Amino acid sequence: MGGSVLNAGSSSELNRLFDLLTNSAAETATSLVGKTVVIRSGESRLLDHDALISSLPVPHGVACGSLDKAYVDSSMWVMLDIKDAIAVSGMLMMTPGEVIEQHRAAGVIEGEDAEAFAELGNVLFSGLSTTLRENIKDIDVRFHQHGVVKPGIDAEGLLDQSVLVAHSFTIQVGDYPETVGYLVIDLATAEKWNQGPIETVEDQEQAQTGGSPSTASRLEDPRFEEIPAAPIRGALAAFVSHSDVFRTLRYSCRRVGLDLRRHGKGEIPNPAAHREEIVAVDVPPGEERQFDWCKRIKEFSPENRVVLLLHHPSRSRVTQAFLSRADVILGFPCDDAQLAQKLNGLLEAVPSNEG
Repeated sequence: MGGSVLNAGSSSELNRLFDLLTNSAAETATSLVGKTVVIRSGESRLLDHDALISSLPVPHGVACGSLDKAYVDSSMWVMLDIKDAIAVSGMLMMTPGEVIEQHRAAGVIEGEDAEAFAELGNVLFSGLSTTLRENIKDIDVRFHQHGVVKPGIDAEGLLDQSVLVAHSFTIQVGDYPETVGYLVIDLATAEKWNQGPIETVEDQEQAQTGGSPSTASRLEDPRFEEIPAAPIRGALAAFVSHSDVFRTLRYSCRRVGLDLRRHGKGEIPNPAAHREEIVAVDVPPGEERQFDWCKRIKEFSPENRVVLLLHHPSRSRVTQAFLSRADVILGFPCDDAQLAQKLNGLLEAVPSNEG
């Protein structure tokens, strides 16, 4: 499979949820078909739509779920090897074993098998929804549609054209051979479930060698590509906890020519390490330590530049940001062009060392 493997340390909460969801799927499928369905969690990868589809060795049946409540407009997908999708659907319809074998050999899910696969998706997402509600606040998921994707082809547009996180699992239905399937969600949802930014093994290796985590940045983002890239004039160190903040920073940095360097969840800015960089920090509701980070950076050197992005800004929080001596204070959400204007002001305020 393409993409990059998620770093276990930065995605432990997300992988815990994936393990729970695969267990739920196994229990639901076993109860439905009357055969033992064994599912074992694999690894999670960050990749785009095309990388996922092109890496499939065989066609897969896809059940699509729509997330709701705090996650409205997001989706979740369960992908099964087409032979398993046919087998489970046939068992659900109590189709004779020899007929199931014929349908598996044909590799086409249609007629009653397709109807049964839709029913499987409906019950499957009901179980997944229960698991999610037990572990995440204000969430629900319901079955939406189903179809088939083939290697390199998503003719029905079942999967989003966005950055995705795919969790692989092995599945064995009764006595049939073991195959590989996937649980898939978009990156923004994955980072919310994870309660912080997600990094890949590649990101970690780059950070250890002095590079910048950039796996997600390299994945296709149509809007990002539409923004003209300004010549690089500096670097921005991002200590942010929300994926939507990072996305806005990414767009803004492209506009003004800043090399965006994302730091992991739990990292604290080292004032001595960012003298040549702009430091951007978001301050979620109920968290105050970020104001202290800013204060320490400015106390180390007044020339250090800090941007604070306040979620749900209030008069008292703006006052705290002002007392921490932040160079830029913005409420979030904010427009990336507005943030870019502020960043450009910081860059132009720095005296040239030339001459």
